[in-house]
Amino acid sequence: MKRRELLNQMARLARSYGIEFDKDHPVHGGRHDKFFVGAHSVEVPRHTEIVEYTARGILRTFEQLCAEARKEERP
Repeated sequence: MKRRELLNQMARLARSYGIEFDKDHPVHGGRHDKFFVGAHSVEVPRHTEIVEYTARGILRTFEQLCAEARKEERP
């Protein structure tokens, strides 16, 4: 999966949960970029191609963090 496609899916997912997601300003790590959802972060490799299984895992983790952040916002 292309990195751009993964970031677009993450943005759509965040929008569906009503969470603000800025895919243009990540925190740069060594070989990964960190995208924050609340106090937690998801690391995305800085490669143009990301292995499909890795991309699915990133999306699964990101969705869990979005759901958790939404619960924290709405008591």
